[in-house]
Amino acid sequence: MEKGKISEAENLRQNAEEVMYKKSLKTTSIQSEETLELIYQLRETQSELKLQNNKLNLALSNAADAIKLYDLTPAGNFTLSKEGEIIRLNICGSQMLSKKRSDLINSRFGFFVSDDTRPIFNLFIGKVFDSKGKESCEVTLSTDDNLQMYVLLIGIASENGKQCLVNMVDITERKQLELELAMQIKEKAKRAAELIIANKELAYQNEEKAKRVVELVIANEEKAKRAAELILANKEKAKRVAEFIIANEEKAKRAAELILAKKELAYQMIS
Repeated sequence: MEKGKISEAENLRQNAEEVMYKKSLKTTSIQSEETLELIYQLRETQSELKLQNNKLNLALSNAADAIKLYDLTPAGNFTLSKEGEIIRLNICGSQMLSKKRSDLINSRFGFFVSDDTRPIFNLFIGKVFDSKGKESCEVTLSTDDNLQMYVLLIGIASENGKQCLVNMVDITERKQLELELAMQIKEKAKRAAELIIANKELAYQNEEKAKRVVELVIANEEKAKRAAELILANKEKAKRVAEFIIANEEKAKRAAELILAKKELAYQMIS
C-alpha cells in the first residue's frame, strides 16, 4: 500500500513536473514572441527617431541659413508687435535706423518715422493686423544723422496674429528721381502756362493792332472820300471861276465895243 501510494505520488509529481515544463515552454515561447515584437518595435522607433533627428537637423540647418539670410539681406527686416514695438530686426534694419540692434529692441518703430508720414505708418500697421494680408506704404525716416530716407514698407501679420513681419527697402534714389521729374514737369507746365499767357497777350496785342489798322484804314478811306469831295468842290469852283472870267471877258468885250461905238459916233458928229 505504501509502495502504491509512493508510486502514485511519484506519478503525480512527474505529471506535475511535466505540466510545469510544458507551461514553462509555452511561457518561454510567448515571452520570446513578445521579446521579438518589442525588439521590432524598438527598431521601428529607433528608425523613426533617426528620421526625425535627420529632419530636425535639416530644419535646424535651414533655420540657421534663414537666420543668416535674414541678417545678410540688403533690406531691413523687422518683427513688430501690434503696438509697433520692435521685437526682432536684422543688421540692415539697425543700419537703416542708425542705431545698434540691441538698442532698438522694444523701442517703437514709429519714433523713427517723420512726423508728416507717421499717420501713414499708423494706418499701415492697423491694416496689416486687420486684413491679415500683405500691405504696403511709403514713409520717410527721421534718424539722428538728419538724412532724409524714403522707404517702402511691406508687411504681413504672423499666423498667431500677435506680431507682424515688415520688410523695409530704401527707395530714396528712386523717390528723388520721381521728385526731380515731378519738379521738371511742374517747371515745364509753368513755362507752358507762361507761354500760353504770353501767346494770349500777343494775340490780344495783334488783335488790338489789327483793330487799329482797320480803324486807320477806315479813317484813311474817310480822308480819301473827303479829299475826293474837296477836289470835286474845287473843280466846281474852278469851273465857276472860269465861267465868271469868261463872263467878265464878254462884258469887257462888249464894253470895249460900246466905247468904240461911242468914239465912232463922236467922230461922226465932229466931222
